[in-house]
This record gives sequence, C-alpha cells and structure tokens, in this order.
Amino acid sequence: MTANDLISEIKERLVAEIMPVAKKSADIQYADRIKKATLSADEAAEYIGISKTLLYTMAKEKSIPWFPIGAAGSQKPQMRFRLSALDRWMDDQEKMNYQNTRGD
Repeated sequence: MTANDLISEIKERLVAEIMPVAKKSADIQYADRIKKATLSADEAAEYIGISKTLLYTMAKEKSIPWFPIGAAGSQKPQMRFRLSALDRWMDDQEKMNYQNTRGD
C-alpha cells in the first residue's frame, strides 16, 4: 500500500464518520431556524446584535423591516421581524458599508 492509498483510505473513513454527524447538526440547525421564521423584538435585537431600544428606534424610522401582529386597530400591536428579511437587511447594510469604504 502506498502513502497515497493510505491517505485516501483514512480520508474515506473520516468522511464516512463525520458526514452523518455534520448532517444531523445541520438538520437540527435548519429545523430550529424554520421554527423561528419570525422573531420578537427581543429576539431580533439579539439576533442582529443591537439593543432593543435601538431596534425600536430603527423600526419607528422604517429603517429595518418589521410587521405588526395584533387585532385590527390595536393601539399596541406586537412587532415581529422575519428572519429572512433581517438576513437580507444585514446583507444590504454590509454591501452599503463596503461600497462606502471603497468610495463607490
């Protein structure tokens, strides 16, 4: 058996052992993400790493996507944030920041 054959065999064994564990972990993370398709203000603030006060200010200024949950005409509807919308928003913020630092 050559050194390359030995390396290939070790690699195949490692992949065979690691892949099921990695797949299970990815499946769990995906399931958790699907369960949390919408976030409360507390969860959204934590998710993007800002204070809840700043999140409320940004929502009021309509600089971050959100939607109300509550009865029609409710004076205090609950704010909800879609995870996918927050991801897109963060991507957009990152792109704008990158473009601004390059002088585009």
